[in-house]
Amino acid sequence: MLFRSKHTMTDYVALVEASTDELEQLCVSDDGWEHPKEKKGVKIHMRSVEGTAIVMLRGVTTIPNTAEEVLAATEDLSKRKEWDELFIEGSVVEQIDADHQVLQFKFKAPSRMVYPRDFVMSRGIRRKEDGTIISNHIACEHPKAGEVKGYVRGQLRASGYHIKPNDGGGCTVTYVVQVDPKGWIPTMVVNTVAVKQPLEIGRAHV
Repeated sequence: MLFRSKHTMTDYVALVEASTDELEQLCVSDDGWEHPKEKKGVKIHMRSVEGTAIVMLRGVTTIPNTAEEVLAATEDLSKRKEWDELFIEGSVVEQIDADHQVLQFKFKAPSRMVYPRDFVMSRGIRRKEDGTIISNHIACEHPKAGEVKGYVRGQLRASGYHIKPNDGGGCTVTYVVQVDPKGWIPTMVVNTVAVKQPLEIGRAHV
């Protein structure tokens, strides 16, 4: 859902909260996920989504940090380039409350023949009683985040982290992502690049 008319901060919160339960199920259930493989300590799964040729990816790994430390690493935009090789820069467009904000990220293109991409998203954090943290992102529009010259505005169909503390220490991190980069990029290239994205979570720790 993208806002195309007047919207309020409540709208941004409602947008991301409406899809958080779905993100959690994508993270914790194996239903519909295929082609499991493991690379660099990250278990990678993919699934087809009705109505699009762009696959959804899921990565699962164990990180020797607390859930809050891993969340902090994903939130530190100044250091994200250290573990996300395609990330250029990011900014907080609007801080709604302690757990909700609107973000704008810029990413490198997979080829010099196409423009880099930028994304605007509503982000929400949910903490559960067992210490699990869910960080959800969903595409939106915002009046302070217009189109950027030299970039193509992509769309996040699904994106988020499920960070669950382990009894013996550390935590299990699950990252789900499905990105429509828009513009002209062959679907085969989109899916090839997408497979690399779950690998980034193995580096997202302090």
